[in-house]
Amino acid sequence: MPDKLLDLAKRNGINLMFWDFQPPIEAIYYYYPGKNPVIGIDRKLKNNIKNFRCILAEELGHFFTTDQGNMVSHYHLHDKIQIYREEYKAMKWAVNYLIPDEELEIAFNTMSPWELEDYFQVNSDFMAFKLKLYKDKLLTYLT
Repeated sequence: MPDKLLDLAKRNGINLMFWDFQPPIEAIYYYYPGKNPVIGIDRKLKNNIKNFRCILAEELGHFFTTDQGNMVSHYHLHDKIQIYREEYKAMKWAVNYLIPDEELEIAFNTMSPWELEDYFQVNSDFMAFKLKLYKDKLLTYLT
């Protein structure tokens, strides 16, 4: 289990629960005003540490990046755009938390690119997202 992420959830009063979700759902973040937030994770993920870490980090990202008073209850086009923004912010928080730029730079200099996923204990989609963010950051510095 990713102890650092679990400790982070506990310190912030987030309840972690394991459920049996039906694919494609693997996890959910839920907040109701006046109550502790809940992260529900598919119990099958406990068997895959990389995916578990990535999904838990992304759900924690919702806690740290989403306006807790903003619960979307209707699904109009504007709401869908807002949901995509919130998902992007949560994912960005998650990859930056699990793969800090400083550690990524050190890893680039000490190992081959195909070893990065194992080193950071993340899945390939997560690593690809981080590398795109890092590339975009480098391009911004160059221009």
